[in-house]
Amino acid sequence: MTQYLADSGYRALSLIAALLLCDCSSPNLAFEGNQMPEKQVAAYMTSVTPSSAYDTPPKFLNGYAPFFPASAVKTRHWGYAVVEFNITAAGTTSDLRVVTATTYSFAANAARALQNWQFAPARKNGQPVPVRVRLPFTFRS
Repeated sequence: MTQYLADSGYRALSLIAALLLCDCSSPNLAFEGNQMPEKQVAAYMTSVTPSSAYDTPPKFLNGYAPFFPASAVKTRHWGYAVVEFNITAAGTTSDLRVVTATTYSFAANAARALQNWQFAPARKNGQPVPVRVRLPFTFRS
C-alpha cells in the first residue's frame, strides 16, 4: 500500500511538473486529436520536389494531430514517424509513404491523420501544381 501511494504521488508530481514545463496552453504545440498549428507544420515540412517546380510553396490549412498509439501508452514508449506525401493541385494529400518510424503504430497513426489534411497547393505561374513533401511527427506520452 505504501508503494502504491508513493507511485501515485510521484505520478501526480510528474504530471504537475510536465504541465508547468511544457506550457500546454501554448498554441504552438500539437496535441493528439487537436488542430495542428500552422506554424508548427510550416517549420518542419520540407519539400522533396525541387523549388524550381513551383513559385509559391504549399501552405497548411487544416488538419488534426495524430493520436498517440494505445499500445505505446502502456510502455511509455516515445517515438517518431517521418512521412513523405504528395500535396495535389486540389490541396489534398495522396501517395503517403512512411520513410522511417520507431514502430508501426506511430507510422500508421501519422499516415491516418495526414489523409484528411488540407493545404493551399503550391503554385507555378499562378496555377496550382502538385508537390512532394516530407514531414516528421514526434509522439510523446
